[in-house]
Amino acid sequence: MEHSYKIVQTKPSLLERFGLYYLTFFKRIDADHNVFDVTDAHLTKRVNRITLKGIIFSSIIGVACVFPTVWVDVHFAKAPFLIHYGWVAGVTAISVIIELYILFLIALKAVYGVSEIINLNATEKELEQDGLFSVKHILARTALELPDPELTILGVDPFKRISKKNLFILGLLYKAKIFVSNFIVKYLLLFIIGEKIFGISIFYEALLVECFWNSVVISRVVREARLRLFGFALANQIGKNVVKDGYLQTLSSAAKKGCLRAIGNAVVMTQNYHPNMIILLIRFQQILKIKDADKYDDWNLFLETLRTVSQEERYFLLDLFTVSAAFDGKISKLENENLRGAYQNEYDIYQPRSIRLTTYLREGKLNAALAECKLDFKAG
Repeated sequence: MEHSYKIVQTKPSLLERFGLYYLTFFKRIDADHNVFDVTDAHLTKRVNRITLKGIIFSSIIGVACVFPTVWVDVHFAKAPFLIHYGWVAGVTAISVIIELYILFLIALKAVYGVSEIINLNATEKELEQDGLFSVKHILARTALELPDPELTILGVDPFKRISKKNLFILGLLYKAKIFVSNFIVKYLLLFIIGEKIFGISIFYEALLVECFWNSVVISRVVREARLRLFGFALANQIGKNVVKDGYLQTLSSAAKKGCLRAIGNAVVMTQNYHPNMIILLIRFQQILKIKDADKYDDWNLFLETLRTVSQEERYFLLDLFTVSAAFDGKISKLENENLRGAYQNEYDIYQPRSIRLTTYLREGKLNAALAECKLDFKAG
């Protein structure tokens, strides 16, 4: 298939290849269910079970790998500086490598478990199966918390309003939080309690800090995997529904371009470059068979389209814009500031819908989210 998008990073990173390699080893359970036939309560129950299992294993690994470092730190506390911190540095380096390796495997297994619940392969061929936005690539990046590849599609630049400098700084702050929290807790306890609690060195509090952050990371990874896989499933289902309902056949040329402008502007305004929105954009580009760029991320052109198309087409575009803006599970500040400009008199109808959709996506209520993704020629 001829691609209408350009990926700056054409090959997966070393860590992403690591994830892809291990994903091939996990045994796939052959199921024939459609994810939309499963109740939201059942989906939530199974995802919570996967999360709990990941938290337990990551906590055990955290304790097992941090304990040697703490023990060496306490044991050589009175030794000369070079001997003390030489041992601490050596043991810490080995422990960190082992812990990260096993945590990566735990995270990969967790997101793979979520993908089996969604069971996309039973109902739909993976979108861009061999590309960097296939399910397997998305799972690998989600589990290892890797950035998605930069790309432009039909001239839409997802990074148009994103400060890469800010993204880099946020990444550094996130990586430093375990060290900072451990430092604060350690010396706060030293100040309040002293060097020991019930005869145990206060330094062992690092075990609890490690368990806490490992649990936070696994929980966030599973939630993000669920959100991305839900987005994948929803994008396919939305595409199938609009084709089945026949709405696209009646749209004017301007309204068809308006569909891509609705998604393209949501991609830019989200300011966090989420793959759900990219997948939705690619899906509609495939359905509409539009291959030429035409300023689809231009906000003023989108507003102009809303003013010039028929009333029914306008409602369809507002439906799609609402779904697109909420597709990453939240409404950005920039999106919120511009919603009224698009909705005009229908703001009180569409804005609550966007809130409901983001809430359902965050809470893992797939069927409820699908109900909010209906596209038609009616207001609301």
